[in-house]
Amino acid sequence: MQRRDFIRGVGAVGLTLGLGALETASFAAESEKKGRKILYFDLSTEWEHPPTVDEADGTSKAAKIVKKLGESLGYEVDCTKDGSVFDGDLSQYAAFVFMTCGDLDVKVPNRTPVSETGRANLFKAVRGGTGFLGIHCATDTWQCKGELFETQPIENRTEYIKMVGGDFITHGEMQEATLRFVEPIDVPTLRSFNAPEARVYDEWYCMKNFAPDMRVLVVQETKGMKNEGRNACYDRPPFPACWIRREGKGRVAYISPGHGNAEWETAFVQNLAKDMMNYVVGGLDLDETPNLKEVCPQAEVLRNPAK
Repeated sequence: MQRRDFIRGVGAVGLTLGLGALETASFAAESEKKGRKILYFDLSTEWEHPPTVDEADGTSKAAKIVKKLGESLGYEVDCTKDGSVFDGDLSQYAAFVFMTCGDLDVKVPNRTPVSETGRANLFKAVRGGTGFLGIHCATDTWQCKGELFETQPIENRTEYIKMVGGDFITHGEMQEATLRFVEPIDVPTLRSFNAPEARVYDEWYCMKNFAPDMRVLVVQETKGMKNEGRNACYDRPPFPACWIRREGKGRVAYISPGHGNAEWETAFVQNLAKDMMNYVVGGLDLDETPNLKEVCPQAEVLRNPAK
């Protein structure tokens, strides 16, 4: 069975929300943030998503956008694919933003992997209070072993998947789908729709191994999606698409959209990433009460039992 389908030559349709139109929550005093940074990391040891491919200036499109978003929140942003960064001083970072793919400790040409010590440092930093935001393929990183369409017991999940909160299975073709916002809608980007849901075009990940203590913010509605042939993975009940949780003292968040360059140019992806960056650095407070069972009661049903 193929682990993923590669989608090429597909145009994208974005939402047009103005970045400047959104209000952000109050931040910590500038004196408290002085010298603090955000680390954006987009190493891939498997398929490299277009927004993470370095452009002529040596920086990826996503890195450039995350840098601007971080600066708009008052943070300097370091962008790198060099895994050795986790062997260094991580205390300077208020948060890590990952758009990664594959096992990051695997050696690939012209890339420095994350060392065993670096990986331990990453988890130690997050549990000590450094925020973590995973974007799109961040759930296709350090995955669990086992059958694709099978939920693994928590004790058998990788340390990373337990932290990020979900595990990639596969995806179908890019398409428009309904995202349902969970009440109360306190994320500025979601609240700006003045509606309980939105139709968004992207490459939608089917996922599993959800952290039971997550707070689901956005639900991937599967009803109405193409669900035959290569899209059969969507023939299942609704499941989380955006969530938050705590890993020790660290705030963790994940957002599913953001596959291609066109999607990264939409205000929806940029604004949602900004809001979640703001949350993980402590600038936006959200209700963190676990609600997975209440809002996605069949999230662990990975195939439609009627077929």
